[in-house]
Amino acid sequence: MADSPRLSRRSVFQLGGVGALLLATGACASGSKDSTSSSASGGAKSSTLKIAVSSYISSWDQDFVGFDLTALMLYKNVFPYMIDYGVKTVGGSRILDTETIMPTFAESFEPDAAQKVWTLKLRKGVKFASGNEMKAADVKWSKDRAFAAQANVAGIYRTIGLTKPEQVVVVDDYTVEFHQEFPSALTRQIQAISLYVFDSVEAKKHATDADPWAKEWFAKNPPTGGYFNVTKATQGQEIELTANDGYPGPEPAKTKTIRISVVPAAANQRLQLQAGDIDIALGASPRDIKDLKSAAGVEVLSSASNKQVAIQMSTTTAPFDDVNVRKALAYATPYEQIIRNVYGGDARPAKSVVPLDMPGYSEKGYPYTYDIDKAKAALAAAGKTSISSELVFETDNEEQQQLAVLVQSEARKAGIELKLTPLDPATLADRRGKKNIPLQITSGQLWVNDVEYMLATSFVKGANLNYANYSNPRIEQIYQQSHSTVDPAARNQLWAQVQDIMAEDVPWVVICQPNFNLPVRKSVSGWVQPMDGLARLRFVSASA
Repeated sequence: MADSPRLSRRSVFQLGGVGALLLATGACASGSKDSTSSSASGGAKSSTLKIAVSSYISSWDQDFVGFDLTALMLYKNVFPYMIDYGVKTVGGSRILDTETIMPTFAESFEPDAAQKVWTLKLRKGVKFASGNEMKAADVKWSKDRAFAAQANVAGIYRTIGLTKPEQVVVVDDYTVEFHQEFPSALTRQIQAISLYVFDSVEAKKHATDADPWAKEWFAKNPPTGGYFNVTKATQGQEIELTANDGYPGPEPAKTKTIRISVVPAAANQRLQLQAGDIDIALGASPRDIKDLKSAAGVEVLSSASNKQVAIQMSTTTAPFDDVNVRKALAYATPYEQIIRNVYGGDARPAKSVVPLDMPGYSEKGYPYTYDIDKAKAALAAAGKTSISSELVFETDNEEQQQLAVLVQSEARKAGIELKLTPLDPATLADRRGKKNIPLQITSGQLWVNDVEYMLATSFVKGANLNYANYSNPRIEQIYQQSHSTVDPAARNQLWAQVQDIMAEDVPWVVICQPNFNLPVRKSVSGWVQPMDGLARLRFVSASA
């Protein structure tokens, strides 16, 4: 699932499923190694890490890119972000910690007592590759540009009460204030996504009257000053990153040079990984990953993910406008069989529309298990003995096709006849816009690990990913109340109500959360599992 780059208050960022970049989240992991440990072979660290991706980036201008997953990952490494997630160790592996957000390029980012005015203090002496010092004026120019763009950052800022450039105030050369319209528990996570900074002194050299924000120049020229600088970029072929020696924050890059090559064919990535020509294959297909688990010299890292797989049922389209019909399908879905046969057991069963590991998660949120007798009873409660519908899924998506076939087979036993309809991306997007899909398989992960954000993307009126066309007045009230509720205990009480309501309304068949799989050479170490799906490459290295 991927949202539009133009965002309203209720259509905020959500990172899509498996696109050009196969990255997900982790609450625990197996197979990855701590960045301070030696490699499997015990060799010395290599000065170069080689990574394959499926496509070249569409633009270097982060303010105007919303779908390009390769670009979004690169941005996280080459733009200077003022704050970022911390890192914690769970089950022997390191993961990004969304509940600990720390300064990186900034010195601090803290609220006032009312949590409406947030003060960003910059570190002194931090420089872009141009030699220009990073100052408050750069932050102000960058956020003014974002508001002028009315795209990515401007859209997501609305969720925390930032709607106009006047709310971003320069106090002195190293201090910036953000004046929110209301306090929000989402501020730190939203700013972890949004507080990246352009070199405004350099940008102004390339601005014109027709292009005051240097859009044309930024689209073609890589940013500088992040964890890495871009030292080479060959269109359509390769990008070379060099560690930024001036990075002032915790855990500097473990590898001096990262070479990212474009290898469109997943099969070629597999062959290059097996041959040792690359260290990480970020575009390997699920089938290739399965085969690579037994390949010599290769390791497949498997980590628990917040990627959700579900069937969204259109609550405004017959017969799924009847809650009993929705319950019938929920009972007719073979959850354990899907986990076993589609994902090879490498997935976690889901018990709520709220992802596992998200604060406020409750197993009461989805009380449905495979039970054909209960499915028939629910259908009878709707006054029906049988129904028919189409089930839409993405064409060329092997996992979704296998899942659809299993659901079709079992649902038939309860009197639910499903016609399987694979759709190409353009047709799928068109039909989603027309809201005429009764059943569709969806998969995706949230950028922000919070139920308020989940509601904003998927469960309130106008939400960009609300393919179920779901609407409940009580959910709308809770969503509005959550905007200014900052106490964690009070928020968890709201989320308990949300899950009680969803358990009764059942707008989704919540199937599972597949684990994240990443094929790497056994010499690779230091992988930190990203909650937002965007790898921080500074942690990773490979043995020579």
